[in-house]
Amino acid sequence: MSFDLLQNVHLPRWNRRLLTGFWGIVGLSVLLTAIFDAVVWLQGSSSDIVPIISVNTLRICASLLLVEALHAFLKPWQDYIVLFGAALLAVNLIISFPLTSPLLTTLYLPIMVSVFYFQRRKVVFGLLISLLSFIYLYAGQMTQYSIYQLNELLAMLGALIVGGAVALGIVSRGAELLKFLRNALASEQELRIQNILMDKLSKTDALTELYNHMSFHEYLDELILHGEKHHLDFTLAVLDIDRFKKVNDTYGHRAGDAVLKRVASVLRDMVSPNDFAARYGGEEFAVLFTDTSPESAVEQAEHIRKSIALMKHPELDYQPVTISIGIHSYEQGCRKEELFIGADEALYEAKRNGRNQTVVYNESDQHKKRPSPTK
Repeated sequence: MSFDLLQNVHLPRWNRRLLTGFWGIVGLSVLLTAIFDAVVWLQGSSSDIVPIISVNTLRICASLLLVEALHAFLKPWQDYIVLFGAALLAVNLIISFPLTSPLLTTLYLPIMVSVFYFQRRKVVFGLLISLLSFIYLYAGQMTQYSIYQLNELLAMLGALIVGGAVALGIVSRGAELLKFLRNALASEQELRIQNILMDKLSKTDALTELYNHMSFHEYLDELILHGEKHHLDFTLAVLDIDRFKKVNDTYGHRAGDAVLKRVASVLRDMVSPNDFAARYGGEEFAVLFTDTSPESAVEQAEHIRKSIALMKHPELDYQPVTISIGIHSYEQGCRKEELFIGADEALYEAKRNGRNQTVVYNESDQHKKRPSPTK
C-alpha cells in the first residue's frame, strides 16, 4: 500500500505554514546580512559591506509573491506550487550569495518539503525540481566560480539523489504505519460496534425491540434512587393485551407476534424520549412516565389505549385488540414492590370491570376508573 491512497487529502493549513516559513527564510537572510555588515563595520573593513536590501533580495521577494499568487488562484495545484516555491527560493538564495557554498544545501528544501505530504509522486516531483534547479545553477552560475569544483558538484548531485531516495523511504515507512493505524482503528471501531450491538441485545426484547424485563428493573432501581435523592416523582403504567391467549389459540402464535410488534410500535411512537417503555413479559408491557405529572401520565396512557383499540390487524381478519392499563404514581418512601403491587391491583381491577380501560391505584386502596370503557 502507498500513501498515494491519500492523493485527495488537502493540506491548506500546512501549505500556509510552509509559505510563511519561506518568508521567514528570506527574513533570516536579511538579518544575517545585517549582522555580517555590522561585524565588518566594527572591524573597519567597510569595503566588504553587502547591501541589506539589494536587487537580489527584491528578486527573492518578487518570486515569493508570484508563488503566493499562484497558490491563491490555482487551488488544485497548491501542493506542487509550494514545492516549486521551495526550489525557486533555493535558486534565488544561491544566486544572491554565490560565494557561500553551504547554501547549496538549500537545494534539499523541495525534497524536505515534499515529505510533509506523504505522497510518493510529490517526493518524486520535489527531487526532480531539485535536480533541475541544480542543473540550471551549474550551467549558468557555478562554473563561473573557482570554489565549485567538478568533483564537488558531482558529489552534490549524488547527495540530492540520495536525499530523494531517503525521502521515498520515509514515505514508504509512513505508508506501513498508516496501514497499521487504519487496520487498528477499523478493528477498534468494529469491536466498539459489536459491543454496542451486544449491549443493545442484552437490554432489548428481540421481538418488540423495546427494553426487556431485566433492563426495565435496572432502570427502575436507578429511578427510585434518583427520586429519593432529588424528591422527584414518576408514574408506572402496566399494560396488558386483553384476551391475548384467545388470539394465539385462534389465529396462531405468528399472528400474536404481529400484534405484539404493533402494540410495541405504538408505545415507541407515543412515549417521550425521557419515558421508558419495556416488554415486561408475554403480552404485558410497562411504561415509566418520568417527565410529566401523574394526571398527564394518565392522559397519555389513555391516548395509547385508544390508539391501540383503533388499530386493525390483518392477521386477525382486521379485528382490533384492546389493552387494559393499571397505573400507580411513585411518591417519596414508596418501595419498588409496593409500586408494582399498586399497578397490578389497578390492572386487575380494569380486567374485572370489563377490560379496555385505565384504572389508577389510590393510596386509600380505592380504585378510580378513568375514563369509561371504550365500546
